Amino acid sequence: MRAAFLRVMAVVIVYVTVPGCLQNSVHRVTETRRAHPDSAHSIVVVGVGLDAAWPFAAFSLALDEYSLEKHDTTGNCFRYNHIEATRASSPAKVTYFAYEVPAGAYVYSPFNANAKLAPADSETGFIVPPGRAVYVGDYVFVGEQTVELRRDIGAARLGVRSLIPDDLTLEQAEPAHIGHVHPFLCTP
Repeated sequence: MRAAFLRVMAVVIVYVTVPGCLQNSVHRVTETRRAHPDSAHSIVVVGVGLDAAWPFAAFSLALDEYSLEKHDTTGNCFRYNHIEATRASSPAKVTYFAYEVPAGAYVYSPFNANAKLAPADSETGFIVPPGRAVYVGDYVFVGEQTVELRRDIGAARLGVRSLIPDDLTLEQAEPAHIGHVHPFLCTP
């Protein structure tokens, strides 16, 4: 009887904690799901391109919410705010994505293990102020497991003009110096 109870409790604990990694307050902005940021949220625009072929079916990258106070990502096993952009893996020009996110700071995720950020950009994060629309840059896969950060705010404005509210102007995000970022590990 006691063993059965312990098994049931273990299953309940797994079901309660593991899905927690899926709780994300970031939402993609689309033509059908538009957003207007409030005093606690922002719109972030990120470009994703490939100068070289990616060896898998799709190329995906993530930007994690970052705590400037703790000097690390805010993610844990219960909540993980992150921007995730995915596109086809064949070489192509930059595609722009827009997201409604909690205001704060964001950094290139340590979970992007197969595509490291170029050394010159590896400690760059971004400040995302509330109530605004900001462009963090274009992350372009250049081959040899390397992603470069490039910026073309004019192209970004054209790429998302139908997604940004008319009363907002897309601005370049303010960079923030970020030290080494550590991934977290969830285990039941």
